[in-house]
Amino acid sequence: MVKLVGLRNIIVHRYWVVDDLKIYKSAKNSGIGNIEKFIEEVSRYVEATGD
Repeated sequence: MVKLVGLRNIIVHRYWVVDDLKIYKSAKNSGIGNIEKFIEEVSRYVEATGD
């Protein structure tokens, strides 16, 4: 999760240094699964903390 948050920060705040091809290759290989896991973990956290 930490790496995904770091990537998000780079994309938002330093987008000019983002290597689009590297992100594409990473997403194609295993990145999508990592993002799905990240979403699941955040969802569990939100549900556990209540509203």
